[in-house]
Amino acid sequence: MKKIYKRNVWHYVSLTNCLKHCLIITLFLFVAHAQAQGVIIKGTVRDEQGVTLPGASVLLSGTDKGTVTNTNGVFSINVPGDAAILVFTYLGFDEQRIKVGLDRNLNVTLKSSANALNEVVVVGYGTQKKSDVTGAITSLDTKDLETMPQTNVQQALQGKIAGLSAQTIGASAEGGNLNLQVRGVNSIGASNNPLVVVDGVIFSNSLSEINPEDIASLQVLKDASSSAIYGARAANGVILITTKKGKTGIAKISYNDYFGTDKAVNIPDMMSGERFYQLKAQRFGAGSITNTEQNSIDNGISTNWIDLALRDGFRQQHNLGVSGGSDDTHYYFSGTMNKNAGISKNDNFDRYSLRLNVDSKIGKIFTIGTNTQFGLYDRGGTPANFTQAFVMNPLTIPYNADGSINLTPWPDDAFWYNPLQGLNVLNNDLTRSVFSNNYINVDIPFVKGLSYRLNTGYNYTNQGTETYYGQNTRTGLQNKGQADISNNNTVDWLVENLLNYNRTFGKHSIGFTGLYSVQQRKYTSHGTTGVGFTSDIQTFYQNATASLITAKDDFSQTNNISQMGRLNYSYDGKYLLTATVRRDGFSGFGSNRKFGTFPSLGLGWNISKEEFLNQYNWIDNLKLRLSFGKNGNQAIDPYATLPQLSTQNYLNNDGSPAIGYYTNKLGDPSLGWETTVSWNFGLDYSFIKGRIYGSVDYYSSKTSDLLLARAISPVNGVKNITQNIGETKNHGLDFLISSMNVRKGDFSWSTDLNFSLYRNKIVNVGLTNENGNYIDDIGNRWFIGQPINVTYAYVFDGIYQANDDIANSVQPTAKPGDVKVKDVNGDGQITADDKAVIGNSVPDYSAGLTNTFNYKNFSLSFFIRNVQGITKTNTLLNTYFDGRNGALDRQFWTPENPINTYPENRDDANPFGVGIFEKKQSDASFIRLQDVSLSYTLPTKLISKWKVDRLQIFVNAKNLATRTNWVGLDPEFSNQTAQPQVKSFVIGLRTQF
Repeated sequence: MKKIYKRNVWHYVSLTNCLKHCLIITLFLFVAHAQAQGVIIKGTVRDEQGVTLPGASVLLSGTDKGTVTNTNGVFSINVPGDAAILVFTYLGFDEQRIKVGLDRNLNVTLKSSANALNEVVVVGYGTQKKSDVTGAITSLDTKDLETMPQTNVQQALQGKIAGLSAQTIGASAEGGNLNLQVRGVNSIGASNNPLVVVDGVIFSNSLSEINPEDIASLQVLKDASSSAIYGARAANGVILITTKKGKTGIAKISYNDYFGTDKAVNIPDMMSGERFYQLKAQRFGAGSITNTEQNSIDNGISTNWIDLALRDGFRQQHNLGVSGGSDDTHYYFSGTMNKNAGISKNDNFDRYSLRLNVDSKIGKIFTIGTNTQFGLYDRGGTPANFTQAFVMNPLTIPYNADGSINLTPWPDDAFWYNPLQGLNVLNNDLTRSVFSNNYINVDIPFVKGLSYRLNTGYNYTNQGTETYYGQNTRTGLQNKGQADISNNNTVDWLVENLLNYNRTFGKHSIGFTGLYSVQQRKYTSHGTTGVGFTSDIQTFYQNATASLITAKDDFSQTNNISQMGRLNYSYDGKYLLTATVRRDGFSGFGSNRKFGTFPSLGLGWNISKEEFLNQYNWIDNLKLRLSFGKNGNQAIDPYATLPQLSTQNYLNNDGSPAIGYYTNKLGDPSLGWETTVSWNFGLDYSFIKGRIYGSVDYYSSKTSDLLLARAISPVNGVKNITQNIGETKNHGLDFLISSMNVRKGDFSWSTDLNFSLYRNKIVNVGLTNENGNYIDDIGNRWFIGQPINVTYAYVFDGIYQANDDIANSVQPTAKPGDVKVKDVNGDGQITADDKAVIGNSVPDYSAGLTNTFNYKNFSLSFFIRNVQGITKTNTLLNTYFDGRNGALDRQFWTPENPINTYPENRDDANPFGVGIFEKKQSDASFIRLQDVSLSYTLPTKLISKWKVDRLQIFVNAKNLATRTNWVGLDPEFSNQTAQPQVKSFVIGLRTQF
């Protein structure tokens, strides 16, 4: 144990020293420059309505000297003399340059740029003005990351972007596992997750490893025109994350932190021991009660396993950032410590990260730079098993008399172990990563507008886990101790050659991007398991003395090669065209199908720039967009084209151990690209000088040659094979509107609303009847014309009552209190042909509503999320009493209480099998008050005494209330026996000096 302690302490101390030294070096290198003697210029920056603009940039032209306005829009800057020129900039407004002259007090008014139509947005391998974009691109307001702090940046995406679904699978200290999907589901067998690109490099790790404090912008590319530039992996959309960069000006130091608590919510009512005893005896008779259950009842024992597995969670984050630069060099440095103790005992996540972004211009034509992140992620600890806890008999005994965990809480059924035994498991789980994009840009001097850029991306991840099951755990007791040690390494490298040409000839603007890239991803894994130790003292450091050691190794490698060309054309800013062709090769496909070509075309028309709309001065922007394109999906096993072997241990005739091999999966050497052809029609609008703006998009797509694991006859010795078969269709609508409802004096009120609906259906799954018509695959629950993820079961039609004419019904042998099944096909009897599609896990629509109120230095915002039209199976409604699954307490049918929801508490009341009726189908729609945030920025007069530019205090609450019909943990969770949903309360501050 001393070694374990020393090892963990060393990790902590070494990291602490690293952060401390980085802080000292940073403060030494980037200490603010002393300002030269000169003239002090003061003033106020406002918009056209006279509202002050806090945080506006004020820069002395030609120098790195500058400042920002305070919360009242006031600034003060030292300039060398009357000839100095000040440059004023603010997001969403046009830049203004003012010569100082003799005026020592300036009143500056910035003009709105029609809701930032000239704002530059990231579009992949470059940037464009928002007014020139022809694709469907939506941006996340990164201000939400400031006062609505998230452990995992995926949480910030929930309900904030039209067309992007971020469904929580389950809660955890890491911020929960989320399933991201852009515009619904296209594929049945391959991944539907979007491609994530950070600073131009594909990011394959968990998004929980990205520090939200480092994010400058986040865009979602949703249609073929915008995402086809990434070709092979863009069929499911692209999420582009750009991290912060330094700006020309004096060094700015920021320190931000927060502290918060988490509490479990939406925990369903569990059966008490007495209730369980009563219902079990009623169902099976008094003789079914075991000695353990009887002793527990006699001693008043009633165990709520969920309560035993829970605790109050705690989180904290500290972030230090330094940024600045000269005309030629810009830098951004940040260091973050994030510590999270989850609501489940022993569930922890700690993140330590360092980021360095530097770019420097060398001479007139060269620019070099790096965007590099170093991370250490500690996921050590084995939490309680909630799957067991939710279905454990409440008459079982969790602890021994001495307070230790009881390894056999239910001796009458040895299959069930103590859900808390994981708390005795020793577990270290450390991930170390380096994620870096290093580049050089060359402006070709002899061709105006031509430049070459070399990107080299590198992503190294090492995960080391050490787990020891001592004899105070069930596994360790059975094996006399067990030590599992594994080491996994993933190395991604990428080399991209980019040629860019941008020129304007009169009214004609042309932009061209050419790309040639290669990428390799290599994964290696080595693990050993040792069992049979004389003691637990040396834990996982004693495999050499194990009585039996087994090893497991794994390796995979994939290669990609790509060429791409993109042409952007604009005539007079009115008529826009974007044409892209990308060719990708993937090593995981068959020899004759490794390469795919993916074209796209985007057209745009800035109607608001036409003369016939000049008379409508309330129209700032009106742009039509139309795009069409083809994308690919390669998200399958690297070796799906080859047959795969598994091993099996056995004993020879002489008793010696041996290993055998057998085929567990067939390969298809003709496997190729799954492709999605889609089109998008969109409208961007902005009215009344940007007070109302947004977009509307309608889209449709068809996905063919699905990468589908098709079931085959087990006579072949294997169960399935992955092939290119089948087709799906998808269509939907994205709608976004933002408005400045009130802006008067010191008060403003703004609203952001997004709305999405999408529908998908299966066209075919490769099966036909004797007439050649496509038919359903009932075994896999794939139905022609139905959504991809459905529930197929008998249709619940109520409960038979005493006054029903049961003898003449379709269930003539039924009794009052039995489940009534609907005769779907009307043939007068209940058979398998009466099963029907009765549920769909894809929502009919989803929406997000944010309201923000500002009054002087106060800001209040709240976010409501709405998801409607989901139905899915609720496993917590299963009812058995054979020592398990007595989870939820509920009322059953009785002659005295003839309800029409649950049958009588009899074993034969459900003759068609437990778990297949609509009574189990719960409406998983919900409306949730997801975030509420209140912030206060201290007055400049007060904090200026402390040499502080900005000091903001904020509080945030998450998941305050949920309105739903769902009975269970959370309507959003796909796993209803996971950790419960979390309600969070956070307080923090943000400073800059």
